[in-house]
Amino acid sequence: MYFRPVRSAPLLALAAALSLACLQAAPAAANADTASVSFARIALNPSNADDTLNAPSTPSPFIYRGGLEVRSDDDRFGGISGLVVSDNGVHLLAITDTGHWLSATLVYTDGALSGIGDLTLAPMRDMDGEPIAGRKRLADAEAMTTLPDGRIAVAFERNHRVWAYDLATYGFNARADRIEISPQLANAVNNKGLEALATLPDGSLVAVTEATMASKDEITGWRVRDGDTTDITLKRIPPFDLTDMALLPSGDLLTLERRFNPIGGVGAQIRRIPAAALDETAPLDGDILYRSTAGQTVDNMEGIAVSETPDGKTLVYVVSDDNFNPLQRTLLLMFELKD
Repeated sequence: MYFRPVRSAPLLALAAALSLACLQAAPAAANADTASVSFARIALNPSNADDTLNAPSTPSPFIYRGGLEVRSDDDRFGGISGLVVSDNGVHLLAITDTGHWLSATLVYTDGALSGIGDLTLAPMRDMDGEPIAGRKRLADAEAMTTLPDGRIAVAFERNHRVWAYDLATYGFNARADRIEISPQLANAVNNKGLEALATLPDGSLVAVTEATMASKDEITGWRVRDGDTTDITLKRIPPFDLTDMALLPSGDLLTLERRFNPIGGVGAQIRRIPAAALDETAPLDGDILYRSTAGQTVDNMEGIAVSETPDGKTLVYVVSDDNFNPLQRTLLLMFELKD
């Protein structure tokens, strides 16, 4: 496959109202820049382009609906670690682990993801309004979710915290507001801190670490609502570690998990956590809906987002963090989840 250049469009306006339901137009920041972007459409299984995961040989509730390998010659591009996608599927908002916002528009052909354009990058800001890009301990953004009031909550590790941004009002110039999670968050392992955020239908915020362990097989997390914090855990399925989560229209959670070792390489899996389990004291756990197999297209998968189309389809987007490594790729894959 070749990489087809896309002409940069004028600066995307972010949404005037950002919610789990929608991203629309919003104030643009003067420091946001359009960037070149190119892409190639990719098969889920390069040796079998017809592999959609729902074939009799690979039964799964996921149906592959297209994917892209994305590139840019802008040196800020890469390290994508979290994303949200509008329900109309047109707008994508993401964060990078170098402290940048990334927005883009998505293109579809016959219901399949087929292109990306209008790439915009802007630095995230601290509580004083200063850019955090270039300050690694502050800039390591790893997860995002939309709060009930429309602000975007972002989880950071190394300097462990959650900040909220009112992009609907201030665009990319928004300053950070702190969200208190738990005093225990300060004890998270340096590079295994908060990796997943989700906003539940009752307005509570779920925040779970990558691999700060509460016990041998339970990952540390918290559920926060109206200033009250409850300790929760997620069952770990070795050798996978948590990299993100997203809420389904049903109230269930999808977890995105990653494995890596020098011999076996990278792999990914997605679990479904039942909504009822979120009110129980037992470790969160659920059925594995998808696990990558040898030969399938996969990289360091770090971000997951869910959108529900007007005709009731549930679409799941998964993105990879290339670690700014030329041997890795930025992949954006889309699946339809069939219940």
